[in-house]
Amino acid sequence: MPMSIAQSRQQFSALIAAAQHQPQVITNRNAPVAVLVSADYFARTESAAKPVADSFYSQVLQLREAFAPTDNAGLDGPNPCAHQAVWQRANAFADPS
Repeated sequence: MPMSIAQSRQQFSALIAAAQHQPQVITNRNAPVAVLVSADYFARTESAAKPVADSFYSQVLQLREAFAPTDNAGLDGPNPCAHQAVWQRANAFADPS
């Protein structure tokens, strides 16, 4: 049940006790402005979120290393004309003239 800021000041200890069971919404003029949660709930949600982000980033780096391009397709490098035929070949569907 949402509680106004004024009510939360008056019933602070009851608000903390209720937050041990479920998150408590604090409102200002009927608009939610804060949520009070237990320390245990906060620790669980914060620790659950961090490894996913770290894990995802490390997986992206591993994929970038594993599937790094092995050629430059003629765009850079010491001999840019080496792969010129790849992007200048004739269209397979064009009429041979």
